[in-house]
Amino acid sequence: MSVTTFSIRPANASDADEISGLITGWAHHYLEDPPPPEAAVFLATLTPSATAERIGSPSFRYYVAEDAGAIVGVIALREGFHLYHLFVREDAHGRGIARLLWERAKSESGSPSFMVNSSLPAIPVYERFGFVATESAQSKNGLVYVPMAYEDEG
Repeated sequence: MSVTTFSIRPANASDADEISGLITGWAHHYLEDPPPPEAAVFLATLTPSATAERIGSPSFRYYVAEDAGAIVGVIALREGFHLYHLFVREDAHGRGIARLLWERAKSESGSPSFMVNSSLPAIPVYERFGFVATESAQSKNGLVYVPMAYEDEG
């Protein structure tokens, strides 16, 4: 895969299976090991049907990056300012996909401020985007994350 072959578009409900698979494939990065029983509630929000429901909700905006007809990345904003999901397939890392998804979602949101609950391995990515940690690492319902915020300087 080369850097220039992917495209970004709004997601639709027919993308839900692929998006769900991409996100759940990263679960080991954001769940306690082993995941406690209460993590099941969160994992239920990642099913294809729950994903399709969010894609259709006016509270969410989803964008996907495609390469050769396959989804290689996804971003979702909730309420225009909460970066709800940002995942890139591991074999597509290092191509600028996460940054372009972020830039697209940010520019179309109209918001100058954003927040994200970052998994621990994703903190450097969000820091490169300009996010700063607002609290130390948290653990809730089996999820391990660091709350981060972004303020547009422009």
